[in-house]
Amino acid sequence: MLSFASLASLATLLLPAVSAYGTGFTGQKVVSGYFPSYQQSPADVPYNLYTHLDYFVFTTTSSPSSISQAGISDSVITDFVTRAHAAGITTSYVVGGWTGSQYFSTHVSTATSRATFARTLVSVMQQYNFDGIDIDWEYPGQQGEGDNVVSPNDSANLLLFLQTLRSVAGVNARLLISINVAGMVGADGNTLTDLSGFAAVLDYVTTMSYDITGTWSGFTGMNSPLSAACAPPSNPLSIATGISYLQGAGFAANHILVGMPAYSYSYYVQGPLTQRTCPDGTKPSLYQYATVGSTCGTYIGNGPQFLYKDIYNSGYFASQSGYRRVLDQSSQTWILWNPVTLSFILTDSPGTYYYKARQFFQRRLAGTNIFDTSGDTSDGRLVRAIHQGLKIDPTTTVPTLHKREIVRVSASTSSAGAVSSGH
Repeated sequence: MLSFASLASLATLLLPAVSAYGTGFTGQKVVSGYFPSYQQSPADVPYNLYTHLDYFVFTTTSSPSSISQAGISDSVITDFVTRAHAAGITTSYVVGGWTGSQYFSTHVSTATSRATFARTLVSVMQQYNFDGIDIDWEYPGQQGEGDNVVSPNDSANLLLFLQTLRSVAGVNARLLISINVAGMVGADGNTLTDLSGFAAVLDYVTTMSYDITGTWSGFTGMNSPLSAACAPPSNPLSIATGISYLQGAGFAANHILVGMPAYSYSYYVQGPLTQRTCPDGTKPSLYQYATVGSTCGTYIGNGPQFLYKDIYNSGYFASQSGYRRVLDQSSQTWILWNPVTLSFILTDSPGTYYYKARQFFQRRLAGTNIFDTSGDTSDGRLVRAIHQGLKIDPTTTVPTLHKREIVRVSASTSSAGAVSSGH
């Protein structure tokens, strides 16, 4: 099996011969975020904390000649773009998403429909003065929400479409696609190992390294773990595996953005930690199974989804909150457990954001893509931590990024949980 270093070297050999990228690729560190038009006002976005913003979302329709604004008015779109540009921030718009990917397969299936769809997307980009387009197809060759059109030729047709889109949009349009952390599948159902053709026409790619575990999984686990070293065999995905996949398949590190969630899932558990006397004796506390009669966990139900700002503003990290706090070093995830309510929250914090971003800096990645801008606190605790981690501005003030937490997180390589009071 190839090592991470070997994969990185192989990626260099696989890179296509591209003479130059346009202005869509800056070559600088990127702190990008998705603006959720359905739940945040353009006036509430801290534009100065980002280098790029993605308007979320337009959705596909049954015709390649149109896309849907998903009920959002023109005034919201133009207000967002105007404010971003006034702040010196470039913008793209996202087409697709979980609920908007139904017709991608149809629209990229023939040369004629690909050309029509490409002209449609570029027309929308020009109409609203966006700087680029983000294709968020969930997922080529695989079912997503449940009613998507799916074909085994989806990934191959997507590449043909992106080549057409680049031709129509021009060299300076910022083109990006988002790829499932598990990878993209080919016609045979296996994961594609060569994405060099995609790398040749895209400015950036986002690895969707969130929703790796959630309330649908049947067990508790991390939303966006840095490492899957302690994960059960059925759930081997992580930020690290997503990065390794893209580099091994042909994307240069400085074109890779890591998707980071500003939201968390919660559960109800009868005890804070799974005992290590489970059958194989190796599973950590974070993975608790809902199987009836299981001796391997105490997971009894699902709780609400939280934005990070709600966790912070509710004081759940405070010692008087009733929540016990444990930091899992391997995944860089905080465990918050309330023995009275049985609430069990697995969340990021400025400290884990900082640590992860520092890993991205060391791997020379392009940066991050946060989902979404409404999830952070009003003073941008999460995004400021990314600035520090990527060394964009080491002097950036992070009010709650305690030095104690940074030291504890950065110094440890243990996969065991470490109790800390930082948040």
